Amino acid sequence: MNQPRLDHEQFSAHRNWRRCLRHGAWDVLFDLGSRAMYAADASNYRQMPVGVVNPRDAADVEAALSACRATGAAVLPRGAGTSLAGQCANVAVVFDFSRYMRGLTSIDALTKLAVVEPGIVLDRLREAAEMHQLTYAPDPATHSRCTLGA
Repeated sequence: MNQPRLDHEQFSAHRNWRRCLRHGAWDVLFDLGSRAMYAADASNYRQMPVGVVNPRDAADVEAALSACRATGAAVLPRGAGTSLAGQCANVAVVFDFSRYMRGLTSIDALTKLAVVEPGIVLDRLREAAEMHQLTYAPDPATHSRCTLGA
């Protein structure tokens, strides 16, 4: 039985969104193969995204978000895709922070505060924190791959 597609699955403004996003410094992926790679996470859920943005810095994120807002596109921040409950798969514009925005800005041992970019892998933060006799919790099974800020 054919069921009607939901409004959020018929993102009709995607051509305008593509046009807006192609003018940035970030990577934008619209091809079927790239979208298929981002259609799943570590769960059993599958949803084909509208497209994928790999921002290089905060300015790229702001500009890409502005393009999404202007065209009404849903946004889905994503890191390594290790989620087990399907939160990394949706009909949306995926922002993958794990490619370029994975830096550690600072660790303040006195306040026990770390400033990181959203695509940093948990083990990279833990390695840096250990130099100050600190760690970062929780301890998921995917600690060697999971990212923190997405």
